[in-house]
Amino acid sequence: MRFKRTAKKLIPIFLVVVIFFCNSSVGAAEKTARLRECLENDHMYFVLTPDVLGRTNIKNYDDRFIAFTGLIKYSSVAANHKSVTVYGDSNSVVVDTSASSVIGIVNQLTLGDRVTVYGQVDGSEVDAEHILINLENEPSVLSSVFFPDKELDEDSVNDLARDGHVEFRLPASWNNEYVMGRLTNNGVMGYQFFLNAISPQNRNYPENFYIFYFPYETYLDKVKKNMDSFDMEDIEELVINNILAPLSGKLDYDISTLKLSDGKKFDYCSTVYKPIDGNDYRLEFLFKHDDKGFVCMLYLYYPNDSAVNHLREVSYVVQTLRN
Repeated sequence: MRFKRTAKKLIPIFLVVVIFFCNSSVGAAEKTARLRECLENDHMYFVLTPDVLGRTNIKNYDDRFIAFTGLIKYSSVAANHKSVTVYGDSNSVVVDTSASSVIGIVNQLTLGDRVTVYGQVDGSEVDAEHILINLENEPSVLSSVFFPDKELDEDSVNDLARDGHVEFRLPASWNNEYVMGRLTNNGVMGYQFFLNAISPQNRNYPENFYIFYFPYETYLDKVKKNMDSFDMEDIEELVINNILAPLSGKLDYDISTLKLSDGKKFDYCSTVYKPIDGNDYRLEFLFKHDDKGFVCMLYLYYPNDSAVNHLREVSYVVQTLRN
């Protein structure tokens, strides 16, 4: 498969990447792919209620990471303190509290407490990872939260594709003229976010996130009716090579599948770039396909603790993508 137009078409979108590389200072970096690690291990919990979950509906959320708030009643706590029943208005949820991170909290529960449980659904129960008692601000139902972060103020974006079928949510702090910019070169529909401009600001190292939509009809000479994984990977490699074309040096990467706990799958790859300034920069790509094209996301950062300040926010955007 070939692009309708020359492969250089997408290069101007990412000239800012090269500019930031050239202006950065030298420092020590580790090699961890931070975004993948966050997506796989730093759980984002979808907030529900005991009434929605109940004893039968809960199985529809098997393996999902969820949070909910409910009431402790007289018979809630098991004699061995390894399970707790949390009540809503009309339903209840059994919570496995045998994990070392929560069993001490169970000893503190009293009649009438409201508890917020963060955990993973396992069959007819929830395996608790964290429990908080009598929160002043309980997480809103149908929101998505990390622990122990507060609920994000968010905005919705649905103009990546011209027909509006792609939507994602972004932290309200990103919706700022100094942070957020459109990718408009050559008709590409997308955004770039300069996250190091958000407090705590970092003038020495880049932390950037890019997202755009690639419609097959626009950029491919011929669109196959039933593209297989090999076809999609070929196209992804063309896009990656196009973006990285201005960069000199060796860039190795392999495309693999990244599956999240809610069942969403992404094609994923990462690479390390070491330009003349001596720094090692991490670039992580994610692709999410649909029948009409795919969303491409790129997280670019210098991987040390002082330079990676908005990782959970990036993970939030990735996990709220719908197409």
